[in-house]
Amino acid sequence: MIITEVLILLLMASCDYYIRPPCTSSPSISYVSTIEATVKSYIISDGGADIKECGFCWNTSGHPTKADFYIEADELGETFSGKLKDLSNGTKYFVRSYAINKAGIYYGEVRIFTTQINKLPSVNSPYVSNVSHNSVKFTGGGIIDNTYNIIFKGICWSTSKNPTTDDQKVDLGSDFGSLFCTIEGLSPATVYYFRAYAANVLGTTYGKNMVIRTYDGYMTDYEGHVYGTVSLGDQEWMNRNLETKYFSNGEKIITTNPPTLNIEQEDKPVYQWAYAYSEETLHLIEDYGRAYTWYTATDSRKLCPAGWHLPSLNEWNELLTHMGGDTLTYRDFRSFFNYQWDSWLNTGATEGSFEAQMAGFRDINGQYMNGNYGTFWWSVTEASSENGSAVYCGTADNGIVKPTEKNKKYGYSVRCVKDRKSL
Repeated sequence: MIITEVLILLLMASCDYYIRPPCTSSPSISYVSTIEATVKSYIISDGGADIKECGFCWNTSGHPTKADFYIEADELGETFSGKLKDLSNGTKYFVRSYAINKAGIYYGEVRIFTTQINKLPSVNSPYVSNVSHNSVKFTGGGIIDNTYNIIFKGICWSTSKNPTTDDQKVDLGSDFGSLFCTIEGLSPATVYYFRAYAANVLGTTYGKNMVIRTYDGYMTDYEGHVYGTVSLGDQEWMNRNLETKYFSNGEKIITTNPPTLNIEQEDKPVYQWAYAYSEETLHLIEDYGRAYTWYTATDSRKLCPAGWHLPSLNEWNELLTHMGGDTLTYRDFRSFFNYQWDSWLNTGATEGSFEAQMAGFRDINGQYMNGNYGTFWWSVTEASSENGSAVYCGTADNGIVKPTEKNKKYGYSVRCVKDRKSL
């Protein structure tokens, strides 16, 4: 009996002899802020025994142990992680993982990181994606450097330069996402100054002034698409190209099947086409509108909504004369004066911009020429039995905007002008 007990004790001692302390990887470090850091490691070997505890220890002097700052991993497993908290900003730290089994404790290799310096945030202004008579839509922008601990960010605005968070504002959270939002309830024909802002414990910083003039009014087509309107001289125009698929009486305007169908041999074709045939890409249609044959644009069922009409060549010439006449360049016709940076080009801002979108056009053979080829707009004026009068704007800077004559079967853009009140 005594011999058996001795043998058991010797066997147990022999097993313990082969147990070693565990082994862990050096920690990987991520998401370092001014006061926190995330660390992750994994077990290389358990040393032949169960892991009782694992975690991370750190200090500012080197070779940290559990006698310094340490945290235990939330769960024991092949991989383990943790978050080092209550750190000092702008400070160098030494960190390593550890693991314990019955044979003892093991420390991994030391890794070094430095917390972020707490500084004022930098904010990038968003893009203006849409302006109407009473709203502005922003997208993009946001925090542009590695500044953490953002308390809030957003956009503020006023009718005076350099708005602050004491003026009207919209808060957009404390993350690093974009400044996407739509600000509504603005007044028509009014100049507003917008600035992005971001704040942390040190204070608030602002982006550049974005100067935006809302449009003068609005109109709605049969489908419910809303367009801003702009008063230019004695006329009021839509601020973008028409995008409806319906006449004002509710009848649908068909398109060709396939979209690239050659219509050269058709007599007085009445069609419409989505911009670049992108029927499913709604934002492109909103940005550039649809293309219509002259027969569609001048159809008795009326393409423009009630109170509006397809302009005559004389009305187009009145607009061009008001905007510069023989000196009106493509560049000026395309310019978006409703939105500028710090220095507003026209301090009085008495008028908005026509903003000629380069929507391209569709030829008779079915090819859609993109905006690099410029844009034509139909007039109601007939030039001949085959041609209608149109206005052309190109993509160069110095070309002069002027009327031209084009085949009525081409697909061109449409801008409606408001009916003048009878005296």
